[in-house]
Amino acid sequence: MENDVVIEEKKVLDKILAKKALIFIFLGITARIIMLFYYYCIHILDPQRGWGDVQLNYTKNWGLYPMLTQGFIFAFMFLSFGRIEIFAFWAFFWDLLTCLIFYFVLKSFNIKNKDYAFSLFLINPFFFLNNSFSLENCGYHITDAFFFFFFFMALIYYPRKELYARYLFYIFLGLSMCIKFYPIPAIGFLFIKFLYEKDWKELKIFLITIIPLLLLLLIFPLFFLTYHYQILIEWNDRGSYVPIYIRVLPFICIFILFLLFRLKNSDVFEIIIISIVALGTYLFFSWFFLRWFQSIIFYGILKEREFFKFKLNLGFLQREINVNNHLLTFYLSFIGVFLSFLIIIFWF
Repeated sequence: MENDVVIEEKKVLDKILAKKALIFIFLGITARIIMLFYYYCIHILDPQRGWGDVQLNYTKNWGLYPMLTQGFIFAFMFLSFGRIEIFAFWAFFWDLLTCLIFYFVLKSFNIKNKDYAFSLFLINPFFFLNNSFSLENCGYHITDAFFFFFFFMALIYYPRKELYARYLFYIFLGLSMCIKFYPIPAIGFLFIKFLYEKDWKELKIFLITIIPLLLLLLIFPLFFLTYHYQILIEWNDRGSYVPIYIRVLPFICIFILFLLFRLKNSDVFEIIIISIVALGTYLFFSWFFLRWFQSIIFYGILKEREFFKFKLNLGFLQREINVNNHLLTFYLSFIGVFLSFLIIIFWF
């Protein structure tokens, strides 16, 4: 009788584990919805509490973004009808939307067990902490969500070989650069790589898509919109307490080392991720945020690799555990969470 009970419990547990991807997806989406209602509740109880980055974007910080980013902010300010609570909903909407779009990135990259990989992404603690979670005010960073939208759209078309897909990849990548500066160092890397490999077709597509977008949305506005200078000045002044050579040195080291030892064997996706990380080292000394390095999560998820397997035997639970890039990325993300809390405790 006792053995029958044990066997039945194992069957139930096996059924639960078989559905773990759907369970994690449900938890990831539910956690984000709960955070939205949490923000509304705490501001109803304490109307004086700030809305964090959402409030800055809604009121006075819009002038410190590139022209395309400002256009999106203006559009959703208009759709908020003068209520910051509605603007907070739009921030939640874009946060959730970008998360859901990542599923199509996994599908495009032909990731094995994409449902499981997507579920681990949704509950990734480091990504959740930096884009949705906050106990103080409101955790959304709507401008980062705009960036992720275009960046993920670019990644959807990246693995495809059709000519139209190559154009769309670079168009969306260029638009992501015009939203946030994060991938801009990739321009230098990609130009050098295509020249070295004499890949004239890819170089042509790259030049006639990204370069006009940058000229139109980033460079030309410098000549007739004075506040664009304020963007660059603000980014520089925030780190003025750190000597410029300290801020620039990590970026230069990454750029040179990657150029010398890795660029030849790297693919375009790796180049983009390294570029974002390189610029993140500079930004880190202006704003001490680890969210500049979130792109490592995408690299860890999309570069499939199996490291090792082992058998787990706990009596009631017997399973073979496959430690791959998805699982390792998820657990290593807790290090990012730990370091983020250390920065919050000792700096802010």
